[in-house]
Amino acid sequence: MLVFVTAVRHPLNSASYARVGRLLDATLHTVVRGSDPDFRVVVVHNEMPPLEANDSRISFLQVSFPPPSSERKSRIDFTLGVKDKGMKLVVGAAAARELNADHIMFIDCDDLMHRDLASYANQRREESGWFAPNGYIHTVGSAAIQEVSGDFHHRNGSTSIVRSDLLQIPSAITPASSQAQIVEHVGEDYVVGLIGIHGKWNDFLAQSGNHLEPLPFPSTIWEIGTGENASGNLVSNRPKVKIDSEITELFGLTRPSLITSEMQRVAMGSRRLGRKLRRFVQSGQHRPGQHRRGSQTE
Repeated sequence: MLVFVTAVRHPLNSASYARVGRLLDATLHTVVRGSDPDFRVVVVHNEMPPLEANDSRISFLQVSFPPPSSERKSRIDFTLGVKDKGMKLVVGAAAARELNADHIMFIDCDDLMHRDLASYANQRREESGWFAPNGYIHTVGSAAIQEVSGDFHHRNGSTSIVRSDLLQIPSAITPASSQAQIVEHVGEDYVVGLIGIHGKWNDFLAQSGNHLEPLPFPSTIWEIGTGENASGNLVSNRPKVKIDSEITELFGLTRPSLITSEMQRVAMGSRRLGRKLRRFVQSGQHRPGQHRRGSQTE
């Protein structure tokens, strides 16, 4: 069967851990409504945020890994965040292996998953796996989604399904492994450069004569503008498609009301303005030769 594995960020490095819980709930909801009930989910965490998800197919694996950064914010150094995520996904993959996973799909806590992923993978148990070149981006509160075609798997982490044995995670790695043991057995390059990011599985598998095939349908809706996205809020001029009954059926995303959309638009604008003001203040504080407002400059 297919096992989904996800890693929850450390509570220290989030803007709101309750909001992290709501995002994870939305992701888990889209997974458990899959058209094939034969799947499992492994959630790796330091501390669980409040959750409503209650399904026997979801397993929770707690780790004692230290926070990747001492900064109390959601956007931290990229490499530190990727390393923390990769460490958690490695032990999550070990837990999936104990569940007899045929294939493993690593997913993020801000994505909505297509309902037919388990069905597609479970009918092709011997194949190496698949990647999703096509997908969607959705700004929270918007009544439309943006289509991304051709390179979605290079932008989003919830896009690759890999046969479990091809991950090459040694049996010495268990769900209880420490970070030091993970580095010892698989190496930091594997953690940071492969499993902690996305889009490089074909290059890795090619070394053993394997490769992933493209999925014939979009795998994921990437939710942005959540306030917790590590990559921030993406803005683009890609074509937009209204959220219709088909999108709702496939991904569990419902079209918000006009009032909700307008409130979210205003909130997003306020957050963008806040970020610009903070950058302006910070740049002024660090500009050589500049004094406080009202004083003369040498």
